[in-house]
Amino acid sequence: MAKDRAESKFFTVDPDVQIHYWDEGKGDAIVFIPGLTFSGEIFKHQIEHFSDRYHVIAIDPRGQGLSTKTVHGNDYVTHGSDVQKLIDGLGLQNVTLVGWSTGNLEVWSYLEQSGYDKVAGAVTIDMSPLPLSEDPAWWTEGTPAELSEVATRVLTHPQSAEAFWDEYLTQVMMQRELSADEYEYLMDMSRRTPYWIARQLFCDAIFCNYLDVAKAAAKTVPTLMYIAEHWADVAEPFCHEQFPETPTYVMGGHLMAYEYPEKFNARLEEFLASEDK
Repeated sequence: MAKDRAESKFFTVDPDVQIHYWDEGKGDAIVFIPGLTFSGEIFKHQIEHFSDRYHVIAIDPRGQGLSTKTVHGNDYVTHGSDVQKLIDGLGLQNVTLVGWSTGNLEVWSYLEQSGYDKVAGAVTIDMSPLPLSEDPAWWTEGTPAELSEVATRVLTHPQSAEAFWDEYLTQVMMQRELSADEYEYLMDMSRRTPYWIARQLFCDAIFCNYLDVAKAAAKTVPTLMYIAEHWADVAEPFCHEQFPETPTYVMGGHLMAYEYPEKFNARLEEFLASEDK
């Protein structure tokens, strides 16, 4: 497992706020950013695969994994600023940003705040830059009523939040049945984020609008969007219409990088090779 090789480190982004990250390899940097409640450890297959040629960083965002839990800063503007402070503080250059799910929002937030001087490319995995819309033709995270239910009735209590993540993990994230040990491993990773932080981040996420940033990124640096199979019929046409310069790649379920690492890594290899040309 990559965790056995990669170094576990902390970086201070604000007084009393430390961001935990996994650090392995040398060369141009790839910075992996996980989705809501997850740790950078979810990218263990990518850390192991790419760290022989790249400097791989996998972040635990503020409030997640081993990073500091705070009552403030649980929003994607702050998370994007945390990424900027980490990249600057570590002296990273030629960075390929790879976000998964709400990690995409951190990628776009970073680009909006910090620009492209240190960025070689941006890879986003399976989340729209406009998570909420009343237009059924647009790629969103759900209807306003569905998202309101999660925000106001589900993520408000530890038991209902636990049930929500259980259902999402087993029915949306993964396409195969999990063993008991693997299920507990993934749920334990998610449980490191208190339900009240998950709610704050969820509420902020659904009102984010990074569509213009995603469009600008597609015209400025190489970009790639991975899309899960279950909603590709809506997501892929949306991406092709809104930012046609960004190629899309449809595969797996929401947690595709973890479930199908060989296929995921092969496409990312192609993308990284195209950056070098």
